Amino acid sequence: MDQSRSNEYWISPLLKRLDLVHDGEANLPRNAYWKQIEECQLAERIGSMVIEVNRAAGYRVLEMVDFLPPQKNVLRVSFPRSRVKHNLEIVIRESGIVLMFSTTRLEATGWRRYVSIHSTRSRTPVWEQPVYPGEILEQHIQAWVSYLLSGLDKKFRLDQILHASINANTDLETIPRKISA
Repeated sequence: MDQSRSNEYWISPLLKRLDLVHDGEANLPRNAYWKQIEECQLAERIGSMVIEVNRAAGYRVLEMVDFLPPQKNVLRVSFPRSRVKHNLEIVIRESGIVLMFSTTRLEATGWRRYVSIHSTRSRTPVWEQPVYPGEILEQHIQAWVSYLLSGLDKKFRLDQILHASINANTDLETIPRKISA
């Protein structure tokens, strides 16, 4: 018997009995966004970039957590530095797929650092923009990781990095045309 079929026989009745089944139509837009993300292998591509950075550094510079459908969170890449954690997140909202950068400060002193309930976490959004998985190139992911590794420094703003990389690629593409002319 197929594994997914055997799961349906035990999990579906259990979920119904515990009243944990929700209307599937409410998740249709989110499922469509997840399908786009999976088709372009966005989480895998970002994950391989994280592995590449960590391998080049020789230690774990970046931490990545990816989530499974149908959750609203897709993935989170974190860069901890001192008492600040810089985050790159991809989330699903009603309006679409959103790329977010934020910082999280952990103010923990004394015993509070051992008991996370009493720790104060303040999350500050820094950058947010909609993204379309089919249009995301490796240079976009590199720009995101560069911005994250800069500690979300204003000198490394995403629009400037992407504009510079697009101009560099355009210049490289025009060189062969000039030579052949």
